[in-house]
Amino acid sequence: MAGSRGKSGDGSAEVALLQRVAAGDRNAFAELYRRLQRPLFGYLMKLVRERDMVEDVLNETMMEVWRQAARFEGRSSVNTWVFSIAHHRAVSRLRKRRESALDEEQANTIEDGAPTPDENAMTGDMSRLLAGLMEQLSFEHREILHLAYYQEFSVQEIADALDLPANTVKTRMFYARQRLKVLLEKSGVEGMVA
Repeated sequence: MAGSRGKSGDGSAEVALLQRVAAGDRNAFAELYRRLQRPLFGYLMKLVRERDMVEDVLNETMMEVWRQAARFEGRSSVNTWVFSIAHHRAVSRLRKRRESALDEEQANTIEDGAPTPDENAMTGDMSRLLAGLMEQLSFEHREILHLAYYQEFSVQEIADALDLPANTVKTRMFYARQRLKVLLEKSGVEGMVA
């Protein structure tokens, strides 16, 4: 699972960009947006799953970056700081939407439209299978795995971005991987997740 988080050494280029943004440099903001837009969009799409809401949250996140750039303290990387803002914005939106969500019993009665194991074998598309199985994980587990494997965040970066203790991140990652392993086995695939 290749990461899309563009690393530039120690992150000093992003820090310099953010400092220029804090000084009101619109060109620096445009460059920071260009660097972060794609990975943020992918991250938010995995969490929120609605393109319109993703675009709104992405825009809100970047506007918050513009307004709060001077408050960046450097306790984490710029990427971690921005992903943390995006996380909090997405969770806030999802909480508001959750008020009208189905209860768990109703959700269990909805037919699963995921491909059957035979269909998955015929397509041979493991990434599609994994994406479908990831959708069956809880929000917290999906988020942890996405940050770890798609964004290539370390445990500490995930902890910083989500405002969680590192041990909580490790525990959620363990249970997320275990659940994914069970789902893979039910789909006829074994030995994919350690």
